[in-house]
Amino acid sequence: MEFRSAIVGRWVGEGKGWYPTIRDFGYIETVEVLDVGRAFLPYRQMTQTLDGAALHVETGYLRFPEQHRIELVVAQPTGISEALAGQIVLKGQCLVASLSSVQMAATETAKPVEATQRVLTLGDDELVIEFWMAAVGQPMSQHLASRLRRDP
Repeated sequence: MEFRSAIVGRWVGEGKGWYPTIRDFGYIETVEVLDVGRAFLPYRQMTQTLDGAALHVETGYLRFPEQHRIELVVAQPTGISEALAGQIVLKGQCLVASLSSVQMAATETAKPVEATQRVLTLGDDELVIEFWMAAVGQPMSQHLASRLRRDP
């Protein structure tokens, strides 16, 4: 299995969020990754509350500069943009992409986010997404975890 081709599709599932500065919450997540025949894959992520209200959206591109390497460039309506880079490794029957921010950018009014990390674990038509951040004066800590299934 190759990560680039295996992640293409629409993924839907539930997740949980927490952070030292907010109340815990559950959410529904949808991730869409397209193959447009180029060296990158367009990426879009949307979340909503468990009762259907919009929460978050982000859009960007997955890039694969060389074998076993991955990059993600993503923009958020919160005024935050992330450039992340990392490696893809095989762990058991799963491909795991571990990414860390190499550059963060923000508008003047965005909340401060110093760094982010993402882990995408792909296997058996399941995508597990974990997200960490160092933000608003807090050290790096996990903020989100979701388990998605391929939407046929």
